[in-house]
Amino acid sequence: MKNQKNAPKGLGALLNKSDTIIAILLTLIIAFLWFETTKFEKVPALFSNNIPPEMFPQILLIIILGMVLIIPFEHIFLKRNGKNIDSSRKTRVANSTIGTMMILSIIIASSQILGAALTIIAVSILLPIYWGERRLKVLIPYVVGFPLFVIVLFNIILGVHFEPGLLDLIKS
Repeated sequence: MKNQKNAPKGLGALLNKSDTIIAILLTLIIAFLWFETTKFEKVPALFSNNIPPEMFPQILLIIILGMVLIIPFEHIFLKRNGKNIDSSRKTRVANSTIGTMMILSIIIASSQILGAALTIIAVSILLPIYWGERRLKVLIPYVVGFPLFVIVLFNIILGVHFEPGLLDLIKS
């Protein structure tokens, strides 16, 4: 009886307030990104290979939106399994998570200047060091191997060429 008195009624039973706010913010971001895809240059039909350049990002945005629209209702699915979605939210976000987000945000914000290769290298160096990795036997192969793998995969195998950024200035 007591649990039924404290149980949310109306929209509160259907939508989790925190998750609904997050879903609305994510939906606004998706709408902005969708608008940005409409500004892509149109490719002549001869070179389009059946799909225009904005279609792939828009497909990803639709998939992400589909997942976002589930977020406000997630508590209903978890409640059926006997879990409380809000129980783990009482703990504060770890400082290492906030630091990781800040490092990634700064690196991504400077990616236009750095270029793709230097951005990948910066992430590969800074994050493991921030997370406390000090073993050079692990760090050096990762710092060299991961960026090399990504660059070879995209540039050579897939033929997707990255923006050079500062490397273009060095080459000149």
